Amino acid sequence: MDSQKLKHLLAIVDHGTFSDAARAVHLTQPALSRSIRSLEDELKAQLFDRGARRARLTAFGELVAERARRIRLEMTQLQRDIELLRGAQEGQLNVGFAPGPAALLLTPFLIHMAQKHPRIKVRTEVSSTQALLKSLDHESIDAIVGDGYILRAAGNDVEFEPLGDLHAGLVCRASHPILSESVIDFDTIRRYPLATTTLSTAITRRLTYLWGPEAEQDRLFTLHCNDLETLRQVTLASDTMLFGILAVTRQERANGTIIEVPITPDPGRYGHYGIARTTGRTLSPALELLYSFTRQYWAAM
Repeated sequence: MDSQKLKHLLAIVDHGTFSDAARAVHLTQPALSRSIRSLEDELKAQLFDRGARRARLTAFGELVAERARRIRLEMTQLQRDIELLRGAQEGQLNVGFAPGPAALLLTPFLIHMAQKHPRIKVRTEVSSTQALLKSLDHESIDAIVGDGYILRAAGNDVEFEPLGDLHAGLVCRASHPILSESVIDFDTIRRYPLATTTLSTAITRRLTYLWGPEAEQDRLFTLHCNDLETLRQVTLASDTMLFGILAVTRQERANGTIIEVPITPDPGRYGHYGIARTTGRTLSPALELLYSFTRQYWAAM
């Protein structure tokens, strides 16, 4: 059914006569009449009583006019929603963050969205990059910010963009007894509780390269949590030392409440991170916002 014909019908209803309606829609009266007759032929029903001074709808015409008004309203609303979406004023975004990127990006990103784009609905998921890839495959999330090695190795189904590398290290509270040790080696470190989150592939590889099989994640660490804010608080309140991306504790190290533990220097001890989405997926305006914010924020670090 041609929506233009429904528009002509409503013009007649709104203006009361065929002649006034024809002027309103920029048609001649005969052309408008042909449009209505064509609609009646299509519906096999008479929509207007002929011969009256003003246009009068039949029972069939009343039904069609009621539905046409709904369609007109929906079309107007659709156009409005498209414009809002195009301007990134509305929309929905589902994002997965690996623990390290979540500790760095999640809070500032949500603040940015709440302040600048309050009508976009944002849902986040924090988990390991491997688990997030399953969510991406099931289309429950739109993008992942996570371990670059895992995302790059995910194959042709995932479109990967590198963000850059962040150095990793060991930190503790400023009054931790290990800082008074004359020698800080692997055995010294293992005398204290060690905490971490899901480490990147590259960092795990470097630990075992430097310290051997005993430095594998399941053997070395006593506390494992994907909430790095919780691990920061544990580190500040106990003799637990936290191993991970140093940028996560940059504020505490800057104010002196957390100190980096001087362990064996290793220029290759860094995490490689990136952002990824399903290959071929068009960037929605909301997803564009995530990519733009992540690139800028990561570059600043």
